[in-house]
Amino acid sequence: MGFIAEWYDAVPMLTRKFLVKIFVDSNSIEIYHVGTGPSKCFLRKGPLQADLKVEHFNVGAKVLINSRLMTLVDYADPYTRRKLSVFNDSNVVVLSPDAYLNMGKIMGDFEAEGLRLDKLCTVQLGEAELSELLPLLGIDGPDGQLISLWTSGVLVAMSIKGQQSSTRVPEMVSSLKAKYAASAIEGALHTGSGLQDFFFSGARSFATTATFENATCGVIRPHAVKSGDAPAIIDAVLESGFEISALQMFSLDKTCASEFLEVYQGVIPEYHDTVLELCSGTCIAMEVKAPRGSGLEVCSAFRELAGPWDVEMARELKPKSIRACYGVNRVMNALHVTDLVEDAVPECLYFFDLLQRS
Repeated sequence: MGFIAEWYDAVPMLTRKFLVKIFVDSNSIEIYHVGTGPSKCFLRKGPLQADLKVEHFNVGAKVLINSRLMTLVDYADPYTRRKLSVFNDSNVVVLSPDAYLNMGKIMGDFEAEGLRLDKLCTVQLGEAELSELLPLLGIDGPDGQLISLWTSGVLVAMSIKGQQSSTRVPEMVSSLKAKYAASAIEGALHTGSGLQDFFFSGARSFATTATFENATCGVIRPHAVKSGDAPAIIDAVLESGFEISALQMFSLDKTCASEFLEVYQGVIPEYHDTVLELCSGTCIAMEVKAPRGSGLEVCSAFRELAGPWDVEMARELKPKSIRACYGVNRVMNALHVTDLVEDAVPECLYFFDLLQRS
């Protein structure tokens, strides 16, 4: 398989282009620098890095190779285009407020069938917006009971990508309703036509569901999103009694990742590598609140759930913590959590206010 990749070289401020070849049978990679002259070998054919898999390579993906963050911008040949374009089929699923506590489990059900999260956000809609949304979901109304349900909490909109998702997703929604829907009205999960435009086209702006009050920030790192562990992490947070008041998927560039992690510069030895990891793919930001009525200080309580920064230490001291279960090493430790109380709200504001307006 072949891809055209771009990498921004900060010193001369140039975007350089590369031909990336993936050899599926041998799990190998070879890279050539392409420019105005003859192509030059950048990376001789050799095994893929341990943290990369063949399935990570598709147009739009970011891959970190030899400390260079490359974006795959196009297919290099008709064969690769024909082979992989079928995996870019997508469909949107909407979780109504009654499915809130099961959102991680539902996302995991789709991941288990090879259908991946591509876009994700929480929204809270008013009656006027619901009158437009519900017909797209094939729901008659809205009547008083429906309005009461759909305005009782946050909705989760998620774009699901994968082979034949336009047909497989509706089939899965129908089967999962039997598992999660409490009644015909409390239908848990829904799909329909026009939802990609409604939620993700940028034509509408939705007010954030973040409150920026008595909350802390958690960010599921790109490696955990790629490995399919994000649904389990979200479920672990909810199962522990914490409230996720806002949730959204982001694709950060190096500038944004550096800005967000700036307070950790000089604090963690792996700062540079941690910045590269955070912009190596999509991440999922969460505004998290303490369990209701617990009286817990949310920042320290959520750090406890995450476990020690060092994954080996987490496995030794907190074997049931999120980092012990889903972390790989000190850089790829599954979940970023705010360290200091005074940084909690500013970190939430970065994702759910600043990046929304930029």
